[in-house]
Amino acid sequence: MKRKVATMLLTVTMLAGLLLSACSKNEDPSPAASSSSSAPSSAASSESASPSADPNAQKVSIELMENGWANIPLSGDDPFKKWIDETFNVDFKLTSVPDADLESKLLVEFASGDGPDIIFAYNKNVIKKLNEQGMLLEDLTPYLDKVPTLAKSYSDQAKAFASSDGKMIGLPTLPDPGTQTWMIRKDWLDALSLQMPTNDQELLDVLRKFTNGDPDKNGKKDTYGISSAGGGGGLGEILFLESMYGQVGFHVENGKVVHSITNGTHKKFLDFLRTAQKEKLIDPDWLTQGWEQRKAQLFAGKIGSVYYPGVIVQESEGATGATGATVGWWDVMGVPKGSPEGGKDIPSQIARGMIAISKKAAEDPVKLDRIFQIIENSTFPNDGYWKMRWGKDVLPNRELKDVEGGAKYVNQTKEGVRLDNPGVDDYGTWIGTRSDMVLEGNNPDPGKTELKQQELDSKASKVERYPVYEGLINFDPQAAADTWKLQVEFDTKYVLGKTDDYDAFAKNWLNGGGQVLLDNATEQLSAMGLLK
Repeated sequence: MKRKVATMLLTVTMLAGLLLSACSKNEDPSPAASSSSSAPSSAASSESASPSADPNAQKVSIELMENGWANIPLSGDDPFKKWIDETFNVDFKLTSVPDADLESKLLVEFASGDGPDIIFAYNKNVIKKLNEQGMLLEDLTPYLDKVPTLAKSYSDQAKAFASSDGKMIGLPTLPDPGTQTWMIRKDWLDALSLQMPTNDQELLDVLRKFTNGDPDKNGKKDTYGISSAGGGGGLGEILFLESMYGQVGFHVENGKVVHSITNGTHKKFLDFLRTAQKEKLIDPDWLTQGWEQRKAQLFAGKIGSVYYPGVIVQESEGATGATGATVGWWDVMGVPKGSPEGGKDIPSQIARGMIAISKKAAEDPVKLDRIFQIIENSTFPNDGYWKMRWGKDVLPNRELKDVEGGAKYVNQTKEGVRLDNPGVDDYGTWIGTRSDMVLEGNNPDPGKTELKQQELDSKASKVERYPVYEGLINFDPQAAADTWKLQVEFDTKYVLGKTDDYDAFAKNWLNGGGQVLLDNATEQLSAMGLLK
């Protein structure tokens, strides 16, 4: 969970990401060695095309190299390969590589002339580097009609995310729906006869009652309205409450790039948090504790609201003996509204990763068409997705049970193939998405804990969110580090009441690198056509 939250912080604000140990890679790829071709040449086509009237009658070899989950070589029985080979008339090879090794492995493979046909990477910079070295089909735009399920999901931001010099160098995979948002102790609301807060002042009132009103009825003043995990280097995830007043960080307003520090949104949030700190509505360790450290207080039932995904139900139960006593604790609050522009949550991810196709594979029209068949068929919610991701009709003991609310449940016990050969899980890595609403457990049927988690995740996925901008921008690293340092220092002092001069801070932020970052964002978003 710590990794998930770090990733979310990266998505929301590039600046916060500089603090966390799980920072994303922002490599500076070397200049392109050559240009790749976006369509197969006529010569290559004539050499590769099958003499058969039916191109599907020709069997082709296809290799997928990806960031895997298990990254364990397959051995023995592999029912997934058998299904893919028979369904698409191919000889399919899956090579799964850990994230840290994928780029070097790909570069070695392509340098030897034996690179894979399909590449999936979580880090788009891996795809970008291969493209700059002329290894990939450099523009997938003309082929989007071959993958209509993916294509219909693409926003302008998604296309910009996958593009270089105006060409789509990869296919963004379906993002996971946002399942992290503000959770609140529903049982405390009920115990104190409180309504779900819908604006910032109502939230403050609820935090006061949670802190001072003995919501757990133990006769002690030992509860707090809200929490965060600053980890000694910032405000932590409570920063996401800034969304009560508008979008956090760099974004576009009226066709112009702005930042929440300079348009006043950040100050409104700091004033809110300063009040919560002054009235001791937030647990006293919030600035120094890490995500894992905070769990002791959280699952002891001392915190009233926290930014978390639906797995908080399972974690609460796991920490309290799985008696079912905590299943009803939590409900989705979302983001209360503090201004006309506010009340939405931080942006969801644009994509889980990116699929690319090698230049060599694209020169064979039969192979290229087969690749697109595999991609389209295995994209959620198509039939191949359920087979390749979850083993429906592929694994002998696999059953997906329908669950109320549109979810499905998978009992992970008695899966001989998966237990004996765990590498088969990697067939689902490149296509997986939590949009499938699949619950996993070790019992024949889902219990109250799994069903409650699904309920919360479903609610969280429907919370309205701001559009993505920061995730599209490559910022000057020195300016980003400098401005983040300024922000961490000022935010802490302001919230603790040690300074009041916000205007001086905003000016220092601009002069200390903020203007450089605004210029970065303006130039790049303009080139992407997103300043409208």
